Amino acid sequence: MAYDPLRVEDPKGAELCVWQELEEKRLLGPKTRWWLQHFCFARPGSLWALATLAVCIYCTLHPNEGIANVMGRKVTCVVAGMFSLATVSAMCAARGASSLLQSDAFRELLQYEQGGTSLDHRFDTESIMQLFRRLVTHGLLLGLPLSPAFSSDPIYLLAWLLLLGFVVFYIPGYSIPRALVLHLSRSLVEQMMNDIEAGPESWKGTGQFWQVMTQKHQQMDRLLETAWTLAMWFVLPYLANNVIVGLIGLVACLSAVVTSQNAFVAFTGFFLICANVFSFAQRLSEMAGVTKMCMSTRADTRSILSYAIGKSGPSPCTEAGLQRAGYSSIAKERSDHARFLTYLMANRAGVEMFGVLIDTQLIARFVFQATTGFLALLSYMLANLDIRTEDLLVKFEGTGTYFSDIVHVQWR
Repeated sequence: MAYDPLRVEDPKGAELCVWQELEEKRLLGPKTRWWLQHFCFARPGSLWALATLAVCIYCTLHPNEGIANVMGRKVTCVVAGMFSLATVSAMCAARGASSLLQSDAFRELLQYEQGGTSLDHRFDTESIMQLFRRLVTHGLLLGLPLSPAFSSDPIYLLAWLLLLGFVVFYIPGYSIPRALVLHLSRSLVEQMMNDIEAGPESWKGTGQFWQVMTQKHQQMDRLLETAWTLAMWFVLPYLANNVIVGLIGLVACLSAVVTSQNAFVAFTGFFLICANVFSFAQRLSEMAGVTKMCMSTRADTRSILSYAIGKSGPSPCTEAGLQRAGYSSIAKERSDHARFLTYLMANRAGVEMFGVLIDTQLIARFVFQATTGFLALLSYMLANLDIRTEDLLVKFEGTGTYFSDIVHVQWR
């Protein structure tokens, strides 16, 4: 039997597969497991991605005149080139997701999952009719902008089919490991929160409660840092894909408005912008949510730090509770609690991206800087893609006049 890095030996000596453990703990369904194991992270998925990359490069080097009449020749080349870049980014993300599942850190995270929560994944919960509707929706969004080239260049028809399979079946592959590591991180932090919320009086372990909590927090922090350092190798390409596809939508929308007034292409571009901006913000917010579970100080928020702060003041322990917590006096228990609080304040735990903690403050700063960068990029695109601001103003003024005439007629 060939060596499989996703297989390890369990304590009883039987070979245990990570896929089996994920399925036993209801973190993956059988269909999703098969799809990840035999397509996304296997040779068929890689070959599909390479074929998609090849046709995107072809479309970049040989722009079709029919599409160029809708969006402009230069914009057509740029959009095809961006699709090539998005394909490479998705391939890197899939590779990173596969590496995460092979890691000891992911294996260790799995040990903290009790299997009480079932994660619903698309390929296990979706009916044939739902899958058909999704194929039709994506097929229209991808196919109609490419349809002017189908009759003159069959490669563009092949490009449409490959892109459809790539978007529907390949790209979601690396989003599931991201959801898994996010769920397991939350479960790990949740267990720590539950111990602190219960307090020293409910302690059933051995040792002094606050010292044990310090050791558990150190272990939790180390595991989160290791797992998310590995996860960043596919989370960053995942986020980069949102940016690239959003830019594709922006370029297609502006060029269609100016060049051909093609309403469908303009709408598709606008839809891509909105969908990817929302997806990008949601992914960052989810990562910041794990940090919030660790470090939030708000009294109405469930977090490790807020629960620890809530145990300040007079000791909640009775005499019997002190003994269960491993302390001989209230003064020693209070002293350990104060040291634990100092430790939490000094050691900021949560999701880190190459040493930078992902929290709401970081996201707010990033949004401000991204807005400034977007305006600069927009100016560059208008200057270099033959999209003149005068043409845009004329189009928008014409649209405004059109709608005002409609309103005037309705009120007469």
